[in-house]
Amino acid sequence: EFVEFLKAATSSTTSPEHKDLYFHLLRCFTDADTSMSGVIDAEGFDKLIDIAGMAPRKFGFAPSAAAMFKSDAERKASRAALFKTIDRDGGGTISFDEFLGWAMAHIKGKVKGGVKAEYKPTAIKEDASLAAKNLPIYDEASSPADFAAFCKKAVTDKSSPEYQKMYYHLLRCFSDADASLTGRIKKEEFDALIDVAAVAPRKFGFAPLASEQYVSVEERREARANLFKTINTEGTGEISFQEFLAWAMEHIRGKVLRGATPWKAGVGKLSLIQPSSAGEFVEFLKAATSSTTSPEHKDLYFHLLRCFTDADTSMSGVIDAEGFDKLIDIAGMAPRKFGFAPSAAAMFKSDAERKASRAALFKTIDRDGGGTISFDEFLGWAMAHIKGKVKGGVKAEYKPTAIKEDASLAAKNLPIYDEASSPADFAAFCKKAVTDKSSPEYQKMYYHLLRCFSDADASLTGRIKKEEFDALIDVAAVAPRKFGFAPLASEQYVSVEERREARANLFKTINTEGTGEISFQEFLAWAMEHIRGKVLRGATPWKAGVGKLSLIQPSSAGEFVEFLK
Repeated sequence: EFVEFLKAATSSTTSPEHKDLYFHLLRCFTDADTSMSGVIDAEGFDKLIDIAGMAPRKFGFAPSAAAMFKSDAERKASRAALFKTIDRDGGGTISFDEFLGWAMAHIKGKVKGGVKAEYKPTAIKEDASLAAKNLPIYDEASSPADFAAFCKKAVTDKSSPEYQKMYYHLLRCFSDADASLTGRIKKEEFDALIDVAAVAPRKFGFAPLASEQYVSVEERREARANLFKTINTEGTGEISFQEFLAWAMEHIRGKVLRGATPWKAGVGKLSLIQPSSAGEFVEFLKAATSSTTSPEHKDLYFHLLRCFTDADTSMSGVIDAEGFDKLIDIAGMAPRKFGFAPSAAAMFKSDAERKASRAALFKTIDRDGGGTISFDEFLGWAMAHIKGKVKGGVKAEYKPTAIKEDASLAAKNLPIYDEASSPADFAAFCKKAVTDKSSPEYQKMYYHLLRCFSDADASLTGRIKKEEFDALIDVAAVAPRKFGFAPLASEQYVSVEERREARANLFKTINTEGTGEISFQEFLAWAMEHIRGKVLRGATPWKAGVGKLSLIQPSSAGEFVEFLK
């Protein structure tokens, strides 16, 4: 039976036996991965060979280690040499996919050469260590609070049962998504992996459904493709279990440290960090400033973006010195909550002194002296400021300031067409948004465009590079496409080259300074003007197959005059 199984497993990668052998080898590897880091060193490999060798030794298809080597030293030296042939990059560790590739080739070679039971069978001790294992992480959680406590323990104590359970859960998610059974996840499989891994936090309300988080399938794919790139740092187009495990643990750790709170349907990414203790806040800031690819850095980016937009009361994408005064108060709430910064009242003798001090600081950020700063300018200053504070040692030396918990702290970011039920409703919404800046429609449009911009800002610098602009246009076009007011790129352009060329030219018209990057302010101004132009010329559903030669169709004399002007 063993011989037949191996023949079937190695003759076809789509056979059930091949899949069983994959999971058998995965089990062997994880049993040897005593550090639960997703990799094993030469010492772990020595153990791994003994574990993997149990099955063939049981029937005499392989000799025991005692029969094969004269001493422990000889065995270790032999296996260390074999280990080096698998560890091709010489890093001192191997991941599951490296072991899997070698093991499958080794077994295939044995089968091809003719598997013979020529050694003395070795009895296997039947005990609990042979039982199947793989449990979902939320088995013992009975509430959101229990789940949050479980996650916190898992990411802060590697020796805990919670960490062990988390490790096996993530291993299960990874292997479920590994459709090719290579031990590596391709970018095409990554989307499914994220959905599988999100089941548990979604069950307890800590993560949204993809349909709630993203405006469209295109937006979801674009966001996850960018996430894949941050994990696949070597650009191979595939990630190992070790890479996924390290990212996932760091991602969960970031969520725990920023304050794990249940997610509410309808909200988006603009949420303020809400750590539950001074210690958590310090750990969060350290992680956020030590790596620009960490989940904490991304959370800090969106926290600062939220602070900026709350202060941008004119919703123009920029703030002046007066708005900056308000922005500092908003951004200072989190550190003041735990006594890491003094209150404005304790810092300044009067309102005039506070305003003068902040106006002077504002001038150092407003380098072009235009009287306003955009988000990217504030972001650059804030990140450097926070990094300096962390480097100098963050100490809670001031009196903590209580934060009033109210609706103003709730996360926000809604898609623009939530309330539109038809093309006519959508057209009316757009018209109101671009003609009345004080309207709820304008506000919703502002946040939608901010969402599109931040989704495309893969570098998290607050500026969109020309390479990211193509994706930004596709995300922003989802809403008008839904209601038939814009064509798919495949309908609008003859080829990918034509699309890129057209959008590169469009980028140049927005990036008037020729810096190769655009700010949210620049994108917002262009987008609003672009939509306004569409509305004024008569917003009518786009029909597949038509081109640019369309007659203007304003709906009134007033609109016609505005259009011509």
